[in-house]
This record gives sequence, C-alpha cells and structure tokens, in this order.
Amino acid sequence: MKTLVVLCNVVLFTFTCFVLATDGAPTKAVYIIFTLVLLMTPVFTVFVLARHAAGDGARRAAAICNVLAVAFVCWALVDQYPHPSDPGFNEYVVVLVVTPLVSAVVLLRGKLTRQPSAA
Repeated sequence: MKTLVVLCNVVLFTFTCFVLATDGAPTKAVYIIFTLVLLMTPVFTVFVLARHAAGDGARRAAAICNVLAVAFVCWALVDQYPHPSDPGFNEYVVVLVVTPLVSAVVLLRGKLTRQPSAA
C-alpha cells in the first residue's frame, strides 16, 4: 500500500506541474496558497513515507496536510463551478481527491514497514 501511495503522490505532483505549465500560475492569493498545498503535500507525504525513521508526529502532520488538501480541493471545485470541459479534467479531479484520502489513511494507520536498524 505504501508503494501505491508514493506512486499516486508522484502522479499528483507531476499532473499539477503539467496543469501549471499549460494554464499558468494563479494570480489570486487563495489560489496561490492552494497551489502550494497541492505541490508541497505530495512531496512531504513521499518524504515521510520514504523515511523509515519518521516518527508519529511527522506521519500525523503529513496526514493533516492531506486532509487539508482534500478540503482545499472540495472548496476549489465549488468555487470554480461550472467546470471546464478540458480533456483530462475529470481524471485530474479523481487524482486530486483520491490521492490525499488514501495517503491520509495509510499515514494514520501507521502500517509502515520499518527495517531493523543496523547495530
């Protein structure tokens, strides 16, 4: 499950970068913050999942960031209605909603496989 979450976060980050490259950077302050959340949350989540020594505090912080990302996505979907009919929009929304939810569940479950430290 950890590998799937890392892969989903990499896809989300890449997809967001493509959207920024094609649509341009946001100009409103709230959308700049939204973009930073969308870019930094996957990076932070992958970092926490990749580090075997990441503690409970780091996992909880990453889970909170993912829940915040879902809240921002829901807000943005309501704020920008009606939605564009651009190709790939629905797929992007699915990635935007599913990735943080799955990430938060994996982080909160704490089922990270830890390798024994070399003594």
